[in-house]
Amino acid sequence: MDLWHDLILNYYFLAPAFALFSSVLFKALWHSWKDSKKFHIIDGVQNGGMPSSHTAVVSALTFSLLFRTGMSDLFFISAVFSAITMIDALKVRQNVGLQGEKLNDLLRKFDEKTIKVVYGHSFVQIMAGMILGFVWTLIFKAILF
Repeated sequence: MDLWHDLILNYYFLAPAFALFSSVLFKALWHSWKDSKKFHIIDGVQNGGMPSSHTAVVSALTFSLLFRTGMSDLFFISAVFSAITMIDALKVRQNVGLQGEKLNDLLRKFDEKTIKVVYGHSFVQIMAGMILGFVWTLIFKAILF
């Protein structure tokens, strides 16, 4: 019983978990509304889209560490890994999507089956994920401390 009690009162677990769940839910609702289609939660776990779930999680963890430990070594380690995650979501995966388009052009020339092309996030989607992580961190800071 102590494990569950410790888990549900753990600031470093709650803020990122709620950031993840809310970003997946919001992303699924966004796709449903934007594409005028039926709501499917699976749309929330697809790569790309608004907001960035990866960014929401890592920013919630990083902000949690900032608020609880200040400018500690652990905060800076988390900030570096968060920045790497956000840069990857923004730049690397966009380039992979562009390469996927070119590959599909080549596959079409040879009448081969094309692949599904998935892009990374836009800057706005990254910022939305960061704001979502920040908000959940503030909410749990207010509740628990």
